[in-house]
Amino acid sequence: MDRATGQKRPPLGKIARLYYEHGLTHQEIADLCGLSRIKVTRLLAEARRVGIVEITVHSDDHLFVGLESALGSAYALRQAWVGPAFDDESRAAHSLGALAADCVSAFLDEGTTIAVGLSGSVATIPEHLRPSSAPDVNFVPLTGSKGGISRAASSHELALAFAAAAGGHAYHLPAPLLARSAEAARVWREDPAVQETLERAVSADALIAGIGGTTADAGLLVQGLTATELAGIRARGAVGDISGRFFDADGAAVPGEVDERLIGLSLEQLRAVPVRIGVARGAAKRQALEVALRQGLINVLVTDAATAEELLAAAGVAPNAPS
Repeated sequence: MDRATGQKRPPLGKIARLYYEHGLTHQEIADLCGLSRIKVTRLLAEARRVGIVEITVHSDDHLFVGLESALGSAYALRQAWVGPAFDDESRAAHSLGALAADCVSAFLDEGTTIAVGLSGSVATIPEHLRPSSAPDVNFVPLTGSKGGISRAASSHELALAFAAAAGGHAYHLPAPLLARSAEAARVWREDPAVQETLERAVSADALIAGIGGTTADAGLLVQGLTATELAGIRARGAVGDISGRFFDADGAAVPGEVDERLIGLSLEQLRAVPVRIGVARGAAKRQALEVALRQGLINVLVTDAATAEELLAAAGVAPNAPS
């Protein structure tokens, strides 16, 4: 029932099939169903919103080739993936997740192991990831899991989500993200199950991780730190983190209690993974992203056009003409 008119509304599926399967125009559907053309347009949009219509685009055309090429040259990247920028956070996260899923798919091959970082940006990827035709792909966590209620709180569930979407296997890292103390972290790292999973992550073919900043809203890890802990990290020169490991303006690890308590790969172990995909966007991440790119912490970038332009400006490079 249409609340505005009180009249019975044609089924969304019927409207969608007339348009997508039978090729009727909006006006032809309106005439057939006794509706206005504007009403048909709204019903088709609703059919997409509620999942009656799902659109799949079979193309690997990149969206911002000029920006991607300029970023690749400016920061010596293997690849750059750039998507549209949005002011709306929900649309921005959706778009970045879809783009990152395309990037991950490009690196899936027979027997590939991808290490997955605990990140809000990375957590949006599995819903866009399509089943892989490559056999025996594996996903392994880069860190232990963060406590509390959060979509991206469990590294194990995140690895499972990637594996379920791509049709691969997931490994579990049975440990917290941050242990209660450095000594407790040492005990966790000596556990055989933890050691086995971390060794798999060290030998991964690729990793995908978010890049966090050092403001309270710029990453999952900083959101779980006390104000005193965060202030101490900043005082020691931290500008950002990748998979929980804070780094300074030279790309070096920032020592301290937080680093000692973290269960996961070290910064040097992360840097040794051949393909290092960083997923991030926005002003709060810009400085951390620039350092991560300059210092080789990541060699594949997934970001939006606005952030790409800021990174190019920081490098003193004008973006290539759009293509």
